[in-house]
Amino acid sequence: MRTVDQILQEATSQASPTDAEPRRQLERFSRKRHIELVRSLSQVNGFRTTIYLATQWLIMIAAMVIAARLDHWAVYLLAMVVLASRMQALGVLMHDGAHYLLYKNRVVNDVVSDLFVAFPLGMSTTLYRKTHFRHHRYTNTEEDQDLAAQKEEREWFEWPKTRLGLFLTLIRSVFGMNFLRGWILYKHWAPWNNFRSPDFPVRCRVLYVLSTASVYGFFAIALKLDTRTTLILLAVYMFAGITLLNLINRIRATAEHLGTRGDHELNDTRTVLPSWIERMLISPYGVNYHLEHHLFPSVPGCQLAKLHRELMQDDEFRERAHITRGYTGVIRELMETQREVNASRDQVAQVAHAEQGSN
Repeated sequence: MRTVDQILQEATSQASPTDAEPRRQLERFSRKRHIELVRSLSQVNGFRTTIYLATQWLIMIAAMVIAARLDHWAVYLLAMVVLASRMQALGVLMHDGAHYLLYKNRVVNDVVSDLFVAFPLGMSTTLYRKTHFRHHRYTNTEEDQDLAAQKEEREWFEWPKTRLGLFLTLIRSVFGMNFLRGWILYKHWAPWNNFRSPDFPVRCRVLYVLSTASVYGFFAIALKLDTRTTLILLAVYMFAGITLLNLINRIRATAEHLGTRGDHELNDTRTVLPSWIERMLISPYGVNYHLEHHLFPSVPGCQLAKLHRELMQDDEFRERAHITRGYTGVIRELMETQREVNASRDQVAQVAHAEQGSN
């Protein structure tokens, strides 16, 4: 098994077949009959983006202010839940930023995405974009570094589990005990780890230095004014990311492609229909409509629900799309079917390998 580092290093050195088609040739879903619909839904609305982004930051600031005022451990825990859910929303916005779906002007798109979304999460839009576009091109193939990361990490890739195994996996994730395993992919997105990389342009470097200096300056003043409250709020923010956001992201990422049949484009990626609380915590801004996103990546996240409703009127999509009700439903599917899916995919890969060998 090739690691994430090997895949991305080979791609950079052009030793990897980055210009070749993926080895798994799946039957494709016809997009022609939905051209006008997709075109109408693919309009980028900067005003809507600004309102949504401002809302997330206002909620986060309000949670921090209320926690500081009430100064009680239970309020701090509640603030962590709010912060983790809004960090997830910011992460989804960064994903849209990587697809140039936040603002029509691409420079504005990247600057806003970096300053108000990616940098606060310790990532870079441009660095994330490079690997994410590869994921779209090589979804669920040996060239897909996202799949390689899940295999390399193992814990959230290996299904089915015993009930005890599932419980321990959830516990390790919610308490951040497996947080450092995220470094497998995260190190390729972190600005400070790729500061001199040609994939991190000069404009991004300047913005990163200025924003980092501003943040440090702000906290230096805050520490001088109220050391105790500042340190507590810093801890709340950081632990929200290390613990709850860690669990949320693992559930979301696991739901997107694992446990799907993978014998047709419509069942190679999963769409999840979440409950309202799952939507708030795990899948804001339409990120649960992952199948629709892979089919039509030009559609912003906020329009994916409408796209899903329209596609459900299409007989082929309705009959063959992999759609799961709720993230708890995803876990149930994985507990029941992942062994069969892995065997089926291994068989397909062996056939493809044998055909290539004969050619």
